[in-house]
Amino acid sequence: NEVEDKTATKADETMVLQNEYFFLLAISISKKNYKDAQAYPYLYAAHYHRDAGREDQSQEYRLVESMRLYSEASRVASQYRYDAKDCLQLMKHMTTVASLIAKDILLLPKEAGGDAKVARTWKSRENAVAFATWLIGFIDSLLLWEENDEKQFVEILGTHHKHSLGKGFQLLPEDIRVTAVDKIYSQEEDHQTRLTAITEEELIYFKHPRSKRLSKGGMLMQALTKKKVVINEMVMAMPCISSGERSTRQRKRFK
Repeated sequence: NEVEDKTATKADETMVLQNEYFFLLAISISKKNYKDAQAYPYLYAAHYHRDAGREDQSQEYRLVESMRLYSEASRVASQYRYDAKDCLQLMKHMTTVASLIAKDILLLPKEAGGDAKVARTWKSRENAVAFATWLIGFIDSLLLWEENDEKQFVEILGTHHKHSLGKGFQLLPEDIRVTAVDKIYSQEEDHQTRLTAITEEELIYFKHPRSKRLSKGGMLMQALTKKKVVINEMVMAMPCISSGERSTRQRKRFK
């Protein structure tokens, strides 16, 4: 059954499936009652759209929405720095997400019922571009998480991990990656801030990375736009942090 998305504004009223409405409601409640500090509502909604998108090729836009929600989950996780065990658990969830993105979205079975897989051929180029921006958004928050904690600990940011950054982006065509990077830094005006979710009619793009390692024209961004994505330890090295910036971060942690 379809219901009206009551979490949307008057300018953005859409009809969504009842399951989708409950996921949107959970996210809305988390934002209102828990200061948007819960990653799980985003993860559950992302899993739902991932499954729906890979089971029905006409619903490809759902794969983009899934990636957007995974990116939101990593954004929430990157803000958490209180209990070491909780941080470790959140980091493990991000590793699982990276595996799901690779196996269920970026790759497809080469033959029905076979084990061999090949890179997904996207039906819509714009869906692929939007997906790539949100994959960058997902990574951006994980990079920022490390930078704020001043240590490297996120498994999938390791250059030799099974689901490393380089391996994931290599599964997207070069022209898609180049367009996605241009889109991220585009100064064009858009109306996406009023949208609560990606729909079949309208896409939302990730904009404005916060991680220093994803700075415009930096080594990492350059690597993502090459025909062969090569990301080594130098590219992933932690940025230098000034003493003044370190003091500011320490004050924020103890507020």
